[in-house]
Amino acid sequence: MSLRVQRLSKSYGERLVLREISFECARGEFFSILGKSGSGKTTLLRLVAGLERSDDGKIFLNEKDVTALAAHQRKIPIVFQNYALFPHLNVFENVAFGLREQKRKESDIRATVLETLKLLSIDDKMYRLPAELSGGEQQRVAIARALAVQAPITLFDEPLSNLDLDLRRAMQKELKFIQRQMGRTFIYVTHDQEEALTLSDKLLILHKGRACECGSPEDIYHRPKTLFGARFIGSANVIRVQVLDSRHLKTESGLTLAHGENLQGKFFDVVIRPEHIELASGFGRNTFRAKVLASYFKGAFFEHLINLEGIELTMLSAQPLPAEPLVRVSKFFIFPPNSDRYDQDPTH
Repeated sequence: MSLRVQRLSKSYGERLVLREISFECARGEFFSILGKSGSGKTTLLRLVAGLERSDDGKIFLNEKDVTALAAHQRKIPIVFQNYALFPHLNVFENVAFGLREQKRKESDIRATVLETLKLLSIDDKMYRLPAELSGGEQQRVAIARALAVQAPITLFDEPLSNLDLDLRRAMQKELKFIQRQMGRTFIYVTHDQEEALTLSDKLLILHKGRACECGSPEDIYHRPKTLFGARFIGSANVIRVQVLDSRHLKTESGLTLAHGENLQGKFFDVVIRPEHIELASGFGRNTFRAKVLASYFKGAFFEHLINLEGIELTMLSAQPLPAEPLVRVSKFFIFPPNSDRYDQDPTH
């Protein structure tokens, strides 16, 4: 099932929570909504589910306008952060609940529940109460209950945030596998950028109630359109520069970067990812003598704090660095200063 949201806005009193949000999610896509706490992620999900009404805008499912339909008419299951299991029902009955509401045949209910529980590897727990399960097992039951109703689209509101790191990563892989195997459309809310990058076919980033990025994780990471998007996805060094001439930018400390873009303005913010600062074999374009201030062993790589012409930056390398290495800035992004506006494209 495809989903199209058109200029959706929502306020609570005088507080504007969402402002003219638009995006499209294709059938069978794993679509994540990413943002900081208070960015409007859960509100957007609740609007899609029909649990709340928007002030303005439209919601289309398979190009049918469902904006005015209540939640029970949209029939979109949602997995909540707190699981929301019925404590007096065992695992089987929790998962069967939505099917019974649909008045399905008992034989069909049993077959569907067993199939779903097996898919999530909890079929051996079907007669236990939620209180007898671990947090990870309870989360699997909540996911199974949503998947069992066999709706073509399923919503997830930070479903793995209460799990420990190892279990969360394992569940991420399982969710991705299940989504691919079932061919369902998943709309997934998270504040965890690594989780969003891992799971998503497409990613929407919300900031202060507005959509600032929407695209594949690869596009957003390698070709961000906004300063917030560049800083929020992955690690980023952000420095303020001014135009020195038509081909050079310069910081107050004297660091000069050559570029090849046609810039309109005097001041800009430059984003340099740590992996885009590389060891150099000789002097050339955007090559500098650095000073290593600190190094941290991270297992697969080293993280270094370096000083580059008076600017402190984070750099990644596969090996230790000498005290004063020669480094090259291989790539950077340029944005208008303090740009929280999302209607202007950055220069790359």
